[in-house]
Amino acid sequence: MNAFLEYSQGGKMKNKILMAVADTFGLKYLEDINEAAGVYENYFLSIRFVNNFYQCCFSLSQMGNYPNKQYIKSLRKEIKPIQGMEMSGYLVKANIKGGFTTKGCKQNILDSVVQLISHFAANGLASCSEVSGSMDGVSLYCLNGQSHFFTKEEYDKKRTEQEEKNLRDESRGPVGILLGIFGAIVGAFLGAIAVFLFSRMGFVTLYGGMIMAATTVLGYKLFAGKFGFIGIPVTILSMAAMVYLVNRLDFAFLLSEAYFGSFEHVMECFQYMKEILAEEVEEVGMSYTRNLWQLMIFTLATGIIFTIATFIAEKKAKPSYPILDESDPNLQY
Repeated sequence: MNAFLEYSQGGKMKNKILMAVADTFGLKYLEDINEAAGVYENYFLSIRFVNNFYQCCFSLSQMGNYPNKQYIKSLRKEIKPIQGMEMSGYLVKANIKGGFTTKGCKQNILDSVVQLISHFAANGLASCSEVSGSMDGVSLYCLNGQSHFFTKEEYDKKRTEQEEKNLRDESRGPVGILLGIFGAIVGAFLGAIAVFLFSRMGFVTLYGGMIMAATTVLGYKLFAGKFGFIGIPVTILSMAAMVYLVNRLDFAFLLSEAYFGSFEHVMECFQYMKEILAEEVEEVGMSYTRNLWQLMIFTLATGIIFTIATFIAEKKAKPSYPILDESDPNLQY
């Protein structure tokens, strides 16, 4: 997808497809959050690039109620470029297929938006607030780095709540770090279960590292409130410790089965691993060490990348502001 990106003078990546779509539909291209958002055919919408596909978002009400879920899901079959439809309350998201070229991707988005809006209009769906379903005074707002469909009162309330949360997270200090360490250990333990299962199946895979990194980072963030610089070494050390325990437990299973023909003595083998390896031939100890290093390298390789990427993402500014001109009466439906 690098061919679809370019750099602005400030060094930020700009999505050429979203810029072209915004220009065609008369939307705003929001360079700071890399989204296209605005009003087209009396419908508020936003388009972003998420997980290797383009996602078009609406907030819709049907006679004051949530849209019919079966109807929304059926649009995937009705509109060819759409590969999936998601719905949560009033929020409706269409995941649009990519293309081999910039032109193909752009055309898929354009066709999908036009057909979606045609379907919505024919079935009495109208733009509304994603919070309350209100169709009065709704507009588009950027909150914490992502576009949303709010009324002004809802936006002001959400922004105040977010600012208060940020202040609380900033003021946690050492207590927040200690809570983060605890959260990282809990998260690493949950991720270790996945790594252990992969290991028992005979796989040493990068996916285990991704899962463990995700659960460890999430654990730290949930308990600390944010993922700061100190979270990097805490996360990596927690993962390394769990990888060591996973390898030791996996080898304990192998030894218990090899010597006793069952898994009844796994905990004994785990507890006395050092003594057992000391009594064994050199090849057994080398096998244990080799397996440990393989597990460490494969798991921590993706784990470290994911952790640093998360830290960089957390450091990026997450702005909040009205996307459209709030004084324009033509934007209130």
